[in-house]
Amino acid sequence: MNSAVATPFAPAPEKWECSLQLTNDPRAPRVARRTVRGAILDFALDAELADTAELLTSELVTNAVQHSDGPVLVQLGARRGVVRVCVWDNHPELPDPLPETTEDPFGRGLLLVERLADGWGRYPLAADGKVVWFELVPKNPWQGWI
Repeated sequence: MNSAVATPFAPAPEKWECSLQLTNDPRAPRVARRTVRGAILDFALDAELADTAELLTSELVTNAVQHSDGPVLVQLGARRGVVRVCVWDNHPELPDPLPETTEDPFGRGLLLVERLADGWGRYPLAADGKVVWFELVPKNPWQGWI
């Protein structure tokens, strides 16, 4: 009789990266959400962190699709206990969070990033466009790979 022996998942590497190039299409945020969530869960990080990264990535990619006319690049990685997501697009204007209001049905994406991320920022690229990024730190340092 053969018996299968369950082996635990190997811990994720101390450093990992992946990137995703998307066409400027309304479906791009959905593809980015699924990719980021899958990568985070596959690297043995917790579901709460995956939920937050998925939401914030969706907001940044949606902004990139709405305000640029070229491809959108998403880079995701982790190093020393910090997950970082960067979103590049070819629109040169640096975004700022809009004032919080109850009247406008839009404009809350960067407010979410500002409130939910452990760090975030934006910078112009000399060649073309800009990068908007955020960082998340897992709440439980003993879970997964840290």
